[in-house]
Amino acid sequence: MIFLCTLSFSLTSSLGAGLEKWSESLTNSLAIQIVTENEAERDSQTDAVMRMLEATPGIKGVSVAAQSDVLALLAPWLGDIPIGSGLPLPTLIDVELEDGNALNIEALRERLKATAPNASVDDHQEWMNRIIEFAAVLRIALTGVMFMVILSTIAIVIFGCRTSLATHRESIEIMHLIGAEDSMIARAFMDRYLVHGLLGGVGGVLLAGGLLLLLANIAEDIGQGLISASVPDLSIIGWLILIPLISGTLTMTTAFVTVRRALSKML
Repeated sequence: MIFLCTLSFSLTSSLGAGLEKWSESLTNSLAIQIVTENEAERDSQTDAVMRMLEATPGIKGVSVAAQSDVLALLAPWLGDIPIGSGLPLPTLIDVELEDGNALNIEALRERLKATAPNASVDDHQEWMNRIIEFAAVLRIALTGVMFMVILSTIAIVIFGCRTSLATHRESIEIMHLIGAEDSMIARAFMDRYLVHGLLGGVGGVLLAGGLLLLLANIAEDIGQGLISASVPDLSIIGWLILIPLISGTLTMTTAFVTVRRALSKML
């Protein structure tokens, strides 16, 4: 239970921060694609677009992607294609925008259309919005899992306490006859479930921490991007340390309240 709760909490926390960091990096960039089979026309339009972009306010820098980079982007669909194979490749121009500059994308599209008819602008906004919407749904689902785990833990403690009280009913009645108070019996249950909550919390956090560390190493090998930005980092360790304490407090309090209420109805 604590394992699932720790994973849900960690991924929910890191997903929001990672998505914000990743979207900010895309907000300051856009790509221009020039597609035409005529190589001379493509080169001419590329030169014209480069001159126009360099003279446009708000643009920090522009660069033409190398053919090898374009082939690498097409490799998942077309396979490994050697340079110089004769395949007509589009020209990709990476544009870096100045920080805080609100460039009018529609105006840029109109200027590009007049300068290079075969040029198109991709500001990443359409598919970035889809990813943001998906991430929001995922965070809601993970939060739901976390609350379901908490409610399940409470239900398990309540069931365990009531079962134990029913099993030892005669012993509890004898304890009352010799002067034991409800609070003393409830504290015995409270101490027991505090230990269970702490041990379960520590075990769950250790297992989840090991898995998160493995995910962080895999994400580091993948490189920069949404996945690597959304994997929890060391900054979340401080919060993970609190989970066993929260788990112990939750089970302890639930046990105490359950036993006190049950004893008040029993005798």
